[in-house]
Amino acid sequence: MTIVAKAFTELPKKGDYERLPFFSQRTTGSPHFFDSNAVAGKLLIHCLYVDQQVRGNADVVMPRSGEELNDLLAEYGIMRDDLWNFVTCQGLLASTNNTIHPVWQATVQMQSVMNVPMKELTKVGRIWPAKGTSVWIVENSSVCSTIMDAVPNAPIICTHGQLRIASWQLLDRLIESNCTLYYSGDIDPEGLVIANKLKKRYQDQVVLWRMQKEDYNKCLSNEDISDRLSKLDNLSSPEWKDLIVMMKKVKKAGYQEAIVASLISDIKHDMV
Repeated sequence: MTIVAKAFTELPKKGDYERLPFFSQRTTGSPHFFDSNAVAGKLLIHCLYVDQQVRGNADVVMPRSGEELNDLLAEYGIMRDDLWNFVTCQGLLASTNNTIHPVWQATVQMQSVMNVPMKELTKVGRIWPAKGTSVWIVENSSVCSTIMDAVPNAPIICTHGQLRIASWQLLDRLIESNCTLYYSGDIDPEGLVIANKLKKRYQDQVVLWRMQKEDYNKCLSNEDISDRLSKLDNLSSPEWKDLIVMMKKVKKAGYQEAIVASLISDIKHDMV
Protein backbone atom coordinates (compact mmCIF):
# COMPACT_ATOMS: atom_id res chain seq x y z
CA MET A 1 0.00 0.00 0.00
CA THR A 2 2.91 2.32 0.74
CA ILE A 3 4.43 1.64 -2.69
CA VAL A 4 1.08 2.23 -4.41
CA ALA A 5 0.63 5.52 -2.53
CA LYS A 6 4.12 6.64 -3.56
CA ALA A 7 3.52 5.65 -7.18
CA PHE A 8 0.26 7.65 -7.15
CA THR A 9 2.29 10.79 -6.44
CA GLU A 10 4.58 10.03 -9.40
CA LEU A 11 1.95 9.66 -12.13
CA PRO A 12 2.74 11.35 -15.47
CA LYS A 13 2.08 15.08 -15.71
CA LYS A 14 -1.18 16.14 -17.36
CA GLY A 15 -0.86 15.75 -21.12
CA ASP A 16 1.99 13.23 -20.86
CA TYR A 17 1.68 9.47 -21.32
CA GLU A 18 3.72 6.52 -20.13
CA ARG A 19 3.32 2.81 -20.84
CA LEU A 20 2.28 0.81 -17.78
CA PRO A 21 5.35 -1.48 -17.60
CA PHE A 22 7.69 1.52 -17.80
CA PHE A 23 5.72 3.42 -15.16
CA SER A 24 5.92 0.32 -12.99
CA GLN A 25 9.68 -0.02 -13.60
CA ARG A 26 10.28 3.67 -12.83
CA THR A 27 8.32 3.73 -9.60
CA THR A 28 8.96 0.24 -8.19
CA GLY A 29 11.94 -1.24 -10.01
CA SER A 30 9.80 -4.01 -11.56
CA PRO A 31 7.93 -3.70 -14.89
CA HIS A 32 5.32 -6.25 -13.73
CA PHE A 33 4.64 -4.87 -10.25
CA PHE A 34 1.38 -3.24 -11.37
CA ASP A 35 0.15 -6.03 -13.66
CA SER A 36 -3.65 -6.21 -13.52
CA ASN A 37 -3.61 -9.70 -11.94
CA ALA A 38 -1.16 -8.67 -9.19
CA VAL A 39 -2.27 -7.39 -5.77
CA ALA A 40 -0.42 -4.11 -6.27
CA GLY A 41 -2.03 -3.68 -9.69
CA LYS A 42 -5.49 -4.12 -8.19
CA LEU A 43 -4.65 -1.67 -5.41
CA LEU A 44 -3.48 0.92 -7.92
CA ILE A 45 -6.70 0.61 -9.93
CA HIS A 46 -8.76 0.93 -6.75
CA CYS A 47 -6.76 4.02 -5.80
CA LEU A 48 -7.45 5.66 -9.18
CA TYR A 49 -11.13 4.71 -9.00
CA VAL A 50 -11.52 6.25 -5.55
CA ASP A 51 -9.68 9.39 -6.71
CA GLN A 52 -12.19 9.78 -9.55
CA GLN A 53 -15.03 9.46 -7.03
CA VAL A 54 -13.43 12.11 -4.82
CA ARG A 55 -13.17 14.40 -7.84
CA GLY A 56 -16.92 14.03 -8.34
CA ASN A 57 -16.80 11.91 -11.51
CA ALA A 58 -19.97 9.91 -10.88
CA ASP A 59 -19.80 8.28 -14.33
CA VAL A 60 -16.65 6.31 -13.56
CA VAL A 61 -17.07 2.63 -12.73
CA MET A 62 -14.77 0.11 -11.14
CA PRO A 63 -13.28 -1.55 -14.26
CA ARG A 64 -14.84 -4.89 -15.17
CA SER A 65 -13.41 -5.15 -18.68
CA GLY A 66 -10.11 -4.49 -20.38
CA GLU A 67 -11.57 -1.46 -22.13
CA GLU A 68 -12.79 0.10 -18.87
CA LEU A 69 -9.40 -0.60 -17.31
CA ASN A 70 -7.64 1.09 -20.22
CA ASP A 71 -9.90 4.14 -19.94
CA LEU A 72 -9.31 4.57 -16.20
CA LEU A 73 -5.53 4.26 -16.51
CA ALA A 74 -5.52 6.66 -19.46
CA GLU A 75 -7.20 9.33 -17.30
CA TYR A 76 -3.88 9.39 -15.42
CA GLY A 77 -1.59 9.19 -18.43
CA ILE A 78 -0.94 5.44 -18.16
CA MET A 79 -1.26 3.37 -21.33
CA ARG A 80 -1.61 -0.40 -21.37
CA ASP A 81 -1.73 -0.47 -25.16
CA ASP A 82 -1.20 2.58 -27.35
CA LEU A 83 -1.51 0.64 -30.62
CA TRP A 84 -4.87 -1.11 -30.23
CA ASN A 85 -6.43 1.99 -28.63
CA PHE A 86 -7.43 3.81 -31.82
CA VAL A 87 -10.08 5.99 -33.45
CA THR A 88 -11.19 5.98 -37.10
CA CYS A 89 -11.52 9.21 -39.07
CA GLN A 90 -11.46 10.95 -42.43
CA GLY A 91 -11.27 14.56 -43.60
CA LEU A 92 -9.13 15.80 -40.69
CA LEU A 93 -5.78 17.58 -40.66
CA ALA A 94 -3.18 17.66 -37.89
CA SER A 95 -0.02 19.62 -37.28
CA THR A 96 3.33 19.04 -35.61
CA ASN A 97 5.40 22.08 -34.64
CA ASN A 98 2.97 24.30 -36.60
CA THR A 99 3.52 22.26 -39.78
CA ILE A 100 0.73 20.18 -41.32
CA HIS A 101 1.49 16.50 -40.81
CA PRO A 102 2.16 14.96 -44.26
CA VAL A 103 0.34 11.68 -43.51
CA TRP A 104 -2.83 13.44 -42.42
CA GLN A 105 -2.58 15.77 -45.42
CA ALA A 106 -2.14 12.87 -47.85
CA THR A 107 -5.13 11.10 -46.33
CA VAL A 108 -7.32 14.14 -47.00
CA GLN A 109 -5.99 14.51 -50.55
CA MET A 110 -6.62 10.83 -51.32
CA GLN A 111 -9.98 10.83 -49.48
CA SER A 112 -8.77 7.88 -47.42
CA VAL A 113 -9.85 6.65 -43.99
CA MET A 114 -7.35 6.36 -41.11
CA ASN A 115 -7.29 4.23 -37.99
CA VAL A 116 -5.27 6.51 -35.70
CA PRO A 117 -3.79 4.80 -32.62
CA MET A 118 -3.08 6.66 -29.41
CA LYS A 119 0.63 6.23 -30.21
CA GLU A 120 0.25 8.59 -33.20
CA LEU A 121 -2.17 11.02 -31.54
CA THR A 122 0.49 11.87 -28.96
CA LYS A 123 2.81 13.00 -31.78
CA VAL A 124 0.56 15.75 -33.14
CA GLY A 125 -0.63 19.03 -31.72
CA ARG A 126 -3.60 20.77 -33.26
CA ILE A 127 -6.29 18.80 -35.16
CA TRP A 128 -9.01 20.38 -37.31
CA PRO A 129 -11.39 19.53 -40.18
CA ALA A 130 -10.02 20.03 -43.70
CA LYS A 131 -13.34 21.64 -44.66
CA GLY A 132 -15.59 23.81 -42.50
CA THR A 133 -15.95 23.61 -38.73
CA SER A 134 -18.45 20.75 -38.43
CA VAL A 135 -17.31 17.25 -37.51
CA TRP A 136 -19.69 14.29 -37.75
CA ILE A 137 -19.35 11.50 -35.18
CA VAL A 138 -20.97 8.09 -35.62
CA GLU A 139 -20.72 5.20 -33.16
CA ASN A 140 -21.66 2.32 -35.47
CA SER A 141 -18.87 1.07 -37.75
CA SER A 142 -21.00 -0.20 -40.64
CA VAL A 143 -23.20 2.90 -40.62
CA CYS A 144 -20.15 5.15 -40.52
CA SER A 145 -18.50 3.29 -43.40
CA THR A 146 -21.66 3.69 -45.48
CA ILE A 147 -21.70 7.43 -44.78
CA MET A 148 -18.00 7.73 -45.60
CA ASP A 149 -18.66 6.08 -48.98
CA ALA A 150 -21.35 8.67 -49.74
CA VAL A 151 -19.41 11.75 -48.56
CA PRO A 152 -15.68 10.88 -48.80
CA ASN A 153 -14.58 14.50 -48.35
CA ALA A 154 -16.52 15.16 -45.12
CA PRO A 155 -14.87 15.31 -41.66
CA ILE A 156 -16.21 12.12 -40.06
CA ILE A 157 -15.20 10.10 -36.99
CA CYS A 158 -16.18 6.57 -36.02
CA THR A 159 -15.88 5.72 -32.32
CA HIS A 160 -16.84 2.03 -32.63
CA GLY A 161 -19.28 2.16 -29.72
CA GLN A 162 -18.02 3.30 -26.33
CA LEU A 163 -15.41 6.03 -26.63
CA ARG A 164 -11.87 4.94 -25.85
CA ILE A 165 -9.14 7.34 -24.76
CA ALA A 166 -7.98 7.80 -28.36
CA SER A 167 -11.46 9.07 -29.27
CA TRP A 168 -11.51 11.45 -26.31
CA GLN A 169 -8.06 12.78 -27.20
CA LEU A 170 -9.10 13.43 -30.80
CA LEU A 171 -12.32 15.15 -29.76
CA ASP A 172 -10.48 17.28 -27.18
CA ARG A 173 -8.19 18.59 -29.94
CA LEU A 174 -11.15 19.35 -32.21
CA ILE A 175 -12.89 21.25 -29.43
CA GLU A 176 -9.71 23.27 -28.94
CA SER A 177 -9.98 24.16 -32.65
CA ASN A 178 -13.51 25.52 -31.99
CA CYS A 179 -15.29 22.81 -33.98
CA THR A 180 -18.91 21.80 -33.56
CA LEU A 181 -19.33 18.07 -32.98
CA TYR A 182 -22.45 16.39 -34.34
CA TYR A 183 -22.97 13.08 -32.58
CA SER A 184 -25.32 10.35 -33.75
CA GLY A 185 -25.68 7.01 -32.00
CA ASP A 186 -28.23 4.27 -31.73
CA ILE A 187 -31.29 5.38 -29.78
CA ASP A 188 -31.02 2.79 -27.06
CA PRO A 189 -29.87 3.12 -23.42
CA GLU A 190 -26.21 2.62 -24.31
CA GLY A 191 -26.32 5.17 -27.13
CA LEU A 192 -27.91 7.80 -24.90
CA VAL A 193 -25.35 7.20 -22.14
CA ILE A 194 -22.54 7.89 -24.62
CA ALA A 195 -24.28 11.01 -25.91
CA ASN A 196 -24.81 12.19 -22.34
CA LYS A 197 -21.08 11.84 -21.59
CA LEU A 198 -20.27 13.93 -24.66
CA LYS A 199 -22.73 16.66 -23.67
CA LYS A 200 -21.38 16.79 -20.13
CA ARG A 201 -17.80 17.09 -21.36
CA TYR A 202 -18.26 19.49 -24.28
CA GLN A 203 -21.66 21.07 -23.54
CA ASP A 204 -22.86 23.43 -26.30
CA GLN A 205 -20.12 22.36 -28.72
CA VAL A 206 -21.90 19.01 -29.09
CA VAL A 207 -25.10 18.78 -31.11
CA LEU A 208 -27.24 15.64 -30.81
CA TRP A 209 -27.69 14.55 -34.40
CA ARG A 210 -30.84 12.64 -35.35
CA MET A 211 -31.44 11.56 -31.74
CA GLN A 212 -34.82 13.15 -31.10
CA LYS A 213 -38.34 11.74 -30.62
CA GLU A 214 -39.20 11.92 -34.31
CA ASP A 215 -35.98 10.11 -35.22
CA TYR A 216 -36.72 7.42 -32.66
CA ASN A 217 -40.07 6.76 -34.33
CA LYS A 218 -38.35 6.39 -37.71
CA CYS A 219 -35.70 3.91 -36.59
CA LEU A 220 -37.61 1.65 -34.18
CA SER A 221 -36.69 -2.03 -34.17
CA ASN A 222 -38.38 -5.03 -32.55
CA GLU A 223 -35.62 -5.42 -29.96
CA ASP A 224 -36.96 -5.27 -26.40
CA ILE A 225 -34.84 -3.13 -24.06
CA SER A 226 -36.93 -3.50 -20.89
CA ASP A 227 -34.05 -4.94 -18.89
CA ARG A 228 -31.71 -2.07 -19.90
CA LEU A 229 -33.99 0.92 -19.32
CA SER A 230 -32.57 1.53 -15.83
CA LYS A 231 -29.45 2.93 -17.52
CA LEU A 232 -31.55 5.97 -18.46
CA ASP A 233 -32.33 6.88 -14.84
CA ASN A 234 -29.12 8.89 -14.40
CA LEU A 235 -29.73 11.07 -17.46
CA SER A 236 -31.17 14.17 -15.84
CA SER A 237 -30.74 16.75 -18.59
CA PRO A 238 -34.07 18.29 -19.73
CA GLU A 239 -33.22 17.61 -23.38
CA TRP A 240 -33.59 13.87 -22.75
CA LYS A 241 -36.87 14.06 -20.86
CA ASP A 242 -39.41 13.55 -23.67
CA LEU A 243 -37.32 10.94 -25.48
CA ILE A 244 -36.73 8.92 -22.30
CA VAL A 245 -40.45 8.98 -21.47
CA MET A 246 -41.18 7.61 -24.93
CA MET A 247 -38.44 4.97 -24.74
CA LYS A 248 -39.69 3.72 -21.38
CA LYS A 249 -43.17 3.47 -22.84
CA VAL A 250 -42.24 1.80 -26.15
CA LYS A 251 -39.37 -0.31 -24.70
CA LYS A 252 -37.74 -0.80 -28.09
CA ALA A 253 -34.31 0.10 -29.46
CA GLY A 254 -33.86 2.47 -32.38
CA TYR A 255 -30.99 1.78 -34.78
CA GLN A 256 -29.08 4.12 -37.09
CA GLU A 257 -29.26 1.81 -40.11
CA ALA A 258 -32.89 2.86 -40.61
CA ILE A 259 -32.04 6.56 -40.95
CA VAL A 260 -28.66 6.42 -42.72
CA ALA A 261 -30.08 8.23 -45.78
CA SER A 262 -31.06 11.16 -43.55
CA LEU A 263 -27.62 11.21 -41.94
CA ILE A 264 -25.97 11.39 -45.35
CA SER A 265 -28.36 14.12 -46.48
CA ASP A 266 -27.58 16.22 -43.40
CA ILE A 267 -23.84 16.13 -44.11
CA LYS A 268 -24.24 16.90 -47.81
CA HIS A 269 -26.47 19.86 -47.00
CA ASP A 270 -23.93 21.18 -44.46
CA MET A 271 -21.01 20.73 -46.88
CA VAL A 272 -22.84 22.80 -49.52
